[in-house]
Amino acid sequence: MLLTKRSKGFSLLELTIVLVIVSLLSSGLMMTLSSQMEQRSRTQTQQQLQDIRDSLLGYAAAHIALDGKPYLPCPDTDGDGIENRSGNTCSNQEGNLPWNDLGLADQDAWGNRFRYRVEPGFSRNDVGFTLNTAANLRVCNLAGCTSTLATGLPAVVVSHGKNGFGATNTGNTVNPAPTSPDEIENTNGDSDFVWHTPTPPGANEFDDQLTWVPAAILYNRMIAAGRLP
Repeated sequence: MLLTKRSKGFSLLELTIVLVIVSLLSSGLMMTLSSQMEQRSRTQTQQQLQDIRDSLLGYAAAHIALDGKPYLPCPDTDGDGIENRSGNTCSNQEGNLPWNDLGLADQDAWGNRFRYRVEPGFSRNDVGFTLNTAANLRVCNLAGCTSTLATGLPAVVVSHGKNGFGATNTGNTVNPAPTSPDEIENTNGDSDFVWHTPTPPGANEFDDQLTWVPAAILYNRMIAAGRLP
């Protein structure tokens, strides 16, 4: 009696199972790599924000108004990284970070400019700020500002995160506007800003990152530098 030899190749079912397993492993690996890349970008941007705050403090210590008091830079409103003034005051209190004046990179990890807002009393170059200069900027937990993280701030800086909604890109064009309330709060030009942990796309998507200049830290740095009182 003749014996048939068993095929050494994969059956169609076995091949299908192998492909499914490979697909699952690949998608899992892709998700892991994507998460790692996003976290690396957020970490990079957070370090940039820390450098920006330090640079703003350094700028104030190095720049003296006509009355001998320090001042902070104005926002960049035309995309060249240099502050824009109208006489002794800012052309606009909110715009892009004047990265050229500060000697910093011109973009965050996602290729967008940093948004920058400064209080009028802290940015005049004829009458600098003092220990009594009023500041009204706030960072809140949510839009509507029912609770605050920080108040009385001279300056706030925003990275609009991975989605980049509302940011100006390096081509100096504005990205699509945000639709979630918390991200809208960071683009609407008022004195309130929002920061909290990221939330996924949906009704209140949020991936902005912020830093701010507390008045107490600014004053202490100016006193140490001999610029105040």
